[in-house]
Amino acid sequence: MMNNLKEYNNFLPIEEFKKLQNLIFHLDFPWRIRQSMTDLDKNIYFTYSFFNHYKVNSDFYEEYIIPILTKLKCVSPMEIRANMFLNKLFDKSGWHTDFNFNNLTAILYLNDCNGGTELQFNEKIKFIKATENKMIVFSSNTKHRVCTSTDVDRRYILNFNYYSYETE
Repeated sequence: MMNNLKEYNNFLPIEEFKKLQNLIFHLDFPWRIRQSMTDLDKNIYFTYSFFNHYKVNSDFYEEYIIPILTKLKCVSPMEIRANMFLNKLFDKSGWHTDFNFNNLTAILYLNDCNGGTELQFNEKIKFIKATENKMIVFSSNTKHRVCTSTDVDRRYILNFNYYSYETE
């Protein structure tokens, strides 16, 4: 399994990124509430599914997600969703893996904040600070957890789980 981490600053062209931000940050974006991320935490957060259970779940998929999947060299998506973490309702998630297959997880940070993602590589913890338009890519079987922000009310990400024809 691949346990290496790739980081890409300024992943999307700025116009494309701003258009995506405007969609996700819009007051009428159709968020759904989730009661916890793992069995071990009691955090509440909000999510929106673009793709899951072998099908597209969103009218926004083609315009907003396909260009990102192309850039990620995606062969087949497994799950794609937006997440919004409110710091009054969410602290840190429990350690988890998204999938235990030979696939990849990518996280696109949509806003700057002091929150981010902690990843565990052989007992060592690496913290990736959320910086807007930064994409991180790692093996989906890598233990990781969400760390929410204390300097802004909301932290936004896009989470991709997919198969790629290139190894990262």
